[in-house]
Amino acid sequence: MTTNTNNTIKILATSEIKDLAKDVFEIIKKEDQRFSFCEVEMITFTSKEMKPKIPCSVRHEEVYLFHSLYHPDPNTAFMRLFLTIDAISRASAKEITLVLPYMSYLRQDRKDEPRVPISARLMANLIESNPKIKRIVVFDTHSDQAQGFYNIPVDNLYGALVHRDYFKQLYNGNFENVVVVSPDHGGTVRARRFAKYLGENVPIGIVDKKRSGLKSDKVEMLHFLGPEIKGKDVLIFDDMIDTGGSIINACKMLVERGANKVYALATHGVFSAPNENLTAEKRLSDSKINVVVTDTIARSDEYCEKNKDWLKVISCKNILARAILESSKVQGSVSSIFK
Repeated sequence: MTTNTNNTIKILATSEIKDLAKDVFEIIKKEDQRFSFCEVEMITFTSKEMKPKIPCSVRHEEVYLFHSLYHPDPNTAFMRLFLTIDAISRASAKEITLVLPYMSYLRQDRKDEPRVPISARLMANLIESNPKIKRIVVFDTHSDQAQGFYNIPVDNLYGALVHRDYFKQLYNGNFENVVVVSPDHGGTVRARRFAKYLGENVPIGIVDKKRSGLKSDKVEMLHFLGPEIKGKDVLIFDDMIDTGGSIINACKMLVERGANKVYALATHGVFSAPNENLTAEKRLSDSKINVVVTDTIARSDEYCEKNKDWLKVISCKNILARAILESSKVQGSVSSIFK
């Protein structure tokens, strides 16, 4: 593949995701000297208005903007994104690629009741309103078809690739006693993809469930569809863990059916509080589940240390670095990452 050497490339990062961006940059610069790194300054006034500042020149440069759409909350995060995009554009950048490892609002991808928005589509319209945005890099959109909301390329990377590397090392590549499980029918394709990454003969199962209320933590489990799991290690794989209700109930069912050890795997560790008095962290800790998530949502060292008894955070930096390197080449192939 031929690399375009006629331009320079800047990696910019907002503060909440700067550590991941720096790690990715350190990997990239070993292969491509065109890249440089700069952190975006975010000024917050006493009125709560915000003003991002780009402290380095980006004139006529390609820009990869790393930004968190989780911190400090999804709504503020989107406002920060739009302001930062405008600042980069007005600084005469050549083009912008958004690196948004976790994208909020993607679950609102359809009208599930009358008189509600399709928020995922609205966010796509707002992002694409700036013509300098040429590409988006994201991990595990809630549904693959959400890419169709955009008229620009969307590189939807798979958290399964990150988990594959971690569990191949953990199990020394031997998955004879392992079953991959989807926590619901909607995640079957995702679970099958992960199982295939582990090995051609790794079986999958499905937890059949239905929700007994509008809120995600009210779930009634029905039964398990799949192979015998008694004495097996079970890897439940999903795109995200939010309040933890579905995962906890699924794990409980699998343990009751004789599973040896159960891991709850997710790309995005959202960990929302289902109510004011109960956090997702408390629920997951009390349930004695082994949870493994990637760092698409940044967590501090203090947070990881506090929750180390039940939580393992693994880094997506290598996959992100490969995706950026491929997308920056004239004839690069991001799809080669998935092979």
